[in-house]
Amino acid sequence: MENKDQFSIQILSKWYSFVFVAVWILNDLYFKSIFHNDLTGKISDIIGLFYTPILLTAFIVLVCNYKGYKIKESKILFITMVLVGVTFVFLNLNQETNDLLTKYLLFFIPSKGIADRTDIYCLLVYFPLGFVFYHFQKRHSEKQFKVLKYLTPILVSFAMINTSSTDNTDNDMSRLFLFTILADTNDKIVILTPEDGETFPKSQTINFHWSYKNYYGITEPSFYDRDNGCGVTEELYELKNYATGNFQNYVVQIANNEAFSPIAVEINSNGTEKKAAGQINNSGTYYYKIALQYKNKDGCSNPNFLIFLPQQVKKIFIRD
Repeated sequence: MENKDQFSIQILSKWYSFVFVAVWILNDLYFKSIFHNDLTGKISDIIGLFYTPILLTAFIVLVCNYKGYKIKESKILFITMVLVGVTFVFLNLNQETNDLLTKYLLFFIPSKGIADRTDIYCLLVYFPLGFVFYHFQKRHSEKQFKVLKYLTPILVSFAMINTSSTDNTDNDMSRLFLFTILADTNDKIVILTPEDGETFPKSQTINFHWSYKNYYGITEPSFYDRDNGCGVTEELYELKNYATGNFQNYVVQIANNEAFSPIAVEINSNGTEKKAAGQINNSGTYYYKIALQYKNKDGCSNPNFLIFLPQQVKKIFIRD
């Protein structure tokens, strides 16, 4: 294939491709959380399904040219459309296949997707994609912007990584950063303050501050639901993300022993805030850890239950 036949690269070099991909990124970063409607929920899927096969095709074309392979570009596009389409179907077929793909195949993307079968209709965008690609050859003399040949693929790559579920209050950039530095574990509580071994006067207000992060880089607690029976207080390494379950708040548990029995003080955060303040009125050595409190199902004997995720239990000293 000669360079003049690289229509996928030419499409990426058009100004309107840059605009569409910019809308894709802005939609994931801002519009979804601002408007949170069906339109914003589908925009990214439609644009992503259109440009992802084009980007993959352009990349494969460049590799084939470098290696001297002779493969028709239209065949490459067809293969990439099939691969992207099949992956998209399995992501939205049900939550189980979505979890499987995002965790084991798309683990590098800090995202936790929600399966939505209505999204599968977005695959209809492949009809205009085929039309644009096959008829673009007759119009490839239109003005192109060389800088976009490099910039648009970068933006498409970022948009693919940036795609995420919309029920997370943190923005995607902070999640990408947290995923980069904490990608070695599943769900985890990262306690920031007080530091291990700090000393405080008794009855002084102590400010606790922590972070939550799960396997997918999301920094808000997952939904939690027990299909079989009522939720119980327990330690878990991973929270399953389903459509039901009600996170209430975080709880700071403080005890004078590492077994945390009995609990000397419990301090509740305000909803999803990852901070809380409280006092310890007696001197001594204390240990603290963070729990996630969930509202139990109707009809359960306990209205709430706690989930303890992997974390470092920290020790603090209270002096007279």
